[in-house]
Amino acid sequence: MKLRSLIFFLMLPFCSLLFAQKSPENYKLTGNLRDETTGKALVSATVSILKRADNKTLTGSITDEKGNFTAENIPEKVVRVRLSMLGYQTMTIDSVDLSESSRLGLVKLKSSAIVMPEIVIKSLKPMIEFQADRQILNMDRLPGSSGSVTDALKNSGVVEVDPQSNKISVRGQDVKLQMDGHEYTLSSDMLAQLPAAMIDQAEVIFAPGAKESAEGGTYILNLISKKNTFDNYSGSVSLNTATNKNTGGGLNLNYKKDNLNIFAQGFGSYYEFESSSESERYSYPSQTLYHQKSKGSSKGTSPFGYAKMGFDYDFDAKNSMTMYGSYNLNGYDYTSLSDYSVMNNQELYQYGYNRNGTNNGDYGSLSLYGFFKRKFEAKGHELTFDLMYTKINNPSESDMVLDYSNKPGMPEMQNGHTGVNANTLIFKTDYALPIASSRLEAGYSFTFRNRENDYDVLNYSYRIFDWRDSLGLSNTFRYKERINALYASLSYKIDKFDIKGGLRAENLNTEGNQVTMQTAFSENFLNFFPNLNVSYRFNDLFNLGFNTFRRVTYPQIYYINPFRQYQGPNSFYAGNPELKPYYVNSYAVNLSQYINVFYVYSTGYYSSATATENDSVLIQSYVNLNSGKTFGVDLTLPYYNSPMMPFHLPDFITMINVQYHFLSRKQTGKYITEDLSMTENSYTLNANLGLKLWYDVDLNCYMYYKPKTKNRIAYSNGYKYFGVYFSKSFMENKLRLNLSINDPFQWQNGVNESFGSTYYTRGSYKSTNSRNISLGITYMFNDYKDRRDRNVDDGRDGAGKSSF
Repeated sequence: MKLRSLIFFLMLPFCSLLFAQKSPENYKLTGNLRDETTGKALVSATVSILKRADNKTLTGSITDEKGNFTAENIPEKVVRVRLSMLGYQTMTIDSVDLSESSRLGLVKLKSSAIVMPEIVIKSLKPMIEFQADRQILNMDRLPGSSGSVTDALKNSGVVEVDPQSNKISVRGQDVKLQMDGHEYTLSSDMLAQLPAAMIDQAEVIFAPGAKESAEGGTYILNLISKKNTFDNYSGSVSLNTATNKNTGGGLNLNYKKDNLNIFAQGFGSYYEFESSSESERYSYPSQTLYHQKSKGSSKGTSPFGYAKMGFDYDFDAKNSMTMYGSYNLNGYDYTSLSDYSVMNNQELYQYGYNRNGTNNGDYGSLSLYGFFKRKFEAKGHELTFDLMYTKINNPSESDMVLDYSNKPGMPEMQNGHTGVNANTLIFKTDYALPIASSRLEAGYSFTFRNRENDYDVLNYSYRIFDWRDSLGLSNTFRYKERINALYASLSYKIDKFDIKGGLRAENLNTEGNQVTMQTAFSENFLNFFPNLNVSYRFNDLFNLGFNTFRRVTYPQIYYINPFRQYQGPNSFYAGNPELKPYYVNSYAVNLSQYINVFYVYSTGYYSSATATENDSVLIQSYVNLNSGKTFGVDLTLPYYNSPMMPFHLPDFITMINVQYHFLSRKQTGKYITEDLSMTENSYTLNANLGLKLWYDVDLNCYMYYKPKTKNRIAYSNGYKYFGVYFSKSFMENKLRLNLSINDPFQWQNGVNESFGSTYYTRGSYKSTNSRNISLGITYMFNDYKDRRDRNVDDGRDGAGKSSF
């Protein structure tokens, strides 16, 4: 009896829950309607909430004088929303999940003088889409999207942009840049001129999966360009020029007819740069060459061009192919003039000399790509093949004249020629199989790469009155590598959880041959790269994620060629053939773009190191550090004046974005006699303010601040920047004008110091043309939709090491 009574009381709560009548839950929806062309609020527009099953009306609302609406007491959580107004094309959003978000956000309707068919879209794109391993930025919804790609990315709160170099980083680490899934060798300065109107989305991949090549930057930024998806032609043309003689422009074209789509893209720029610098160095062991001081200036030009053309063709509903070719040409012409003074350890003047140098060259790469896809009956069940060939040619010329005070009339003269020729072949095949709510992927890739670097140096001999390699610096270096890789990954969704995991195995075989020194070496590495990404989606604004992965960087040819390159009196550079791969292990937790906490542990990190030999000779090389540890926190407050946000800013404020980045780094290592171990804490702060001015002119102000940093081996005086950006649209948003004022206070200067047991160096620089005013114009016709190419390139064929 007691036992039955006990069971009854234990079961009572569960029975109550089982038979309890759940009260019906009602939802609400808010949003804002505006004219697509003028941006004006639509007053008294009709908002209808419909059942998805039979299209019956559940409830509705009317917009107020500001275009805002609120529909309440909605009995279903997933509904269809119809937006209509006299004189505008009706829009229906097929699926809106009210349990995830009650805010529809900003919606624009297209005005029309005639009755147009209703447009039905699956759902509205948010500014940022969250996935387990990446965040996707929809470019046309970012503030600043009327300017360049860099302008728009500054306002995302997802990446960090250095205003001095325009370099993009994520969590303090460099990113691997891709365009439509392929390696893109566009420099940071050139990316700052690429119009955002040419880009549909920017994928920030925080945890590269097993399918991606394990080589390259820790994180990936993939820019997805636009193309037309209907039978029509479309495109855009842009031009930008600045007072510092920086000019660029771009053209993007698409034409689609039936099963054939033809696309072409071109972009080019011409840039002039000028700077001044001062430096000094101490070689403590030397008595005669103890102290050296210099002062100099430099200037140069850098033209750039990129072209891409190809086609997509659908044989039928299950078979399709893509082919294209691209060519990238980046040139430079650079001159420098410096005056040096040399003192002994008593600070008595020994002699002086001036160095006059010129460098010019071109980096050209040609890529040919082919892709075939076979679809099966089940959605997502497919087999793909990729083949890519890249040829690189990187010739350069350099001249150096050293005029010594103690050798009047007999300057030391040197001419150098460097030729780099490279070929790369990449083959990939991937298989994807959907299993219920999961997706299984597996694949194989093979990469073959060869390099030949010829370095010819001649010095003028006053003894024979002719040019000869008297210092024995000319050399030829050949390098080959083969990479075989297998991978498997599994992704699946459970309610609001998104989980992705995988494993990649790579075997790298290398062969190096220093022909001049008659030395050869080879290496063979087998590595495994696991990754795991887990995310939980609360709503449109908040997504909690965790990711961990392993990546590798293999040494470049410039790093491993052991032959010495003469850089001036008592100064050499030499590669290190004993360099091993550099491995990164990353762990991170993030709450959308608002909070990121991460830890990165690296082994074998490549560091440029300096030491002295033979009393006073400074030699530079690359070494593997024993280990590196980085801990960081990113705090971002991106607030945009839209119904998606929990409260409303004054109408003239369009956005406020504040980012704080904290990094704590620790490294250990050694080079010859130098201890490279150090610990350093640093932070950066950047902020954006967007305003809506009179006549619908948009204003964005950008500020960046990085204080000075110092550790036991280096010092930097910090950096600050301020810029202003204006934009205005005309002709139904087809024509966009923008005006930017960059570095008005000329803050782009700095001081850097290095400390060693046997040496000390100090250098300062100042850019003389950083302050400028830039004017840009972009015209788009017929608009265009997103284009998504596949990722084949592993990122190892970037721009060659320049000699300046």
